[in-house]
Amino acid sequence: MQWPVIELAEWEELRQCSGCRRLWLAVWPEEIEGGMILCSPEPASARRLRDIDRATTLRAYCLARLEEHLGPLRERKLECRKAGCGRKRLDGANYCVEHLIAERFGRHLSRLEATPKFDRTR
Repeated sequence: MQWPVIELAEWEELRQCSGCRRLWLAVWPEEIEGGMILCSPEPASARRLRDIDRATTLRAYCLARLEEHLGPLRERKLECRKAGCGRKRLDGANYCVEHLIAERFGRHLSRLEATPKFDRTR
C-alpha cells in the first residue's frame, strides 16, 4: 500500500488516499488470521485514531465474513444460547449476531456493551 500513513499504532494505521485525500483505517486484528482490513472510519469526521469508533467502523467487515460462512443473516424465533441474552439466534447458528461477532472477531467489535447485562438477582 502506497498511501501515506497519517497516524500509526501497534495493529492499525490511519492512511490517506493520494488521489481523493479520504482517510482509511488499516487494521491487522490479532483475533483474525489473515491480512489487512481496510475500511472507511466512523465517524466520517474522525481525523485521529483515537476518534474512530472501531466497532462501528469494522461492523460491515464482521457481518460480511459471517454472511460468507452462514449465508444470508436471518434471525430465527429461538433465543440466543448465551445465558441471559434475549436476542434472537441467527439462522444456522446457536447465537445472536452480537455474540457471534464477539466470539469470532473479539468482544470489542460487538455491540454487547450497548445492551443490558444479565441480572443475576432475577
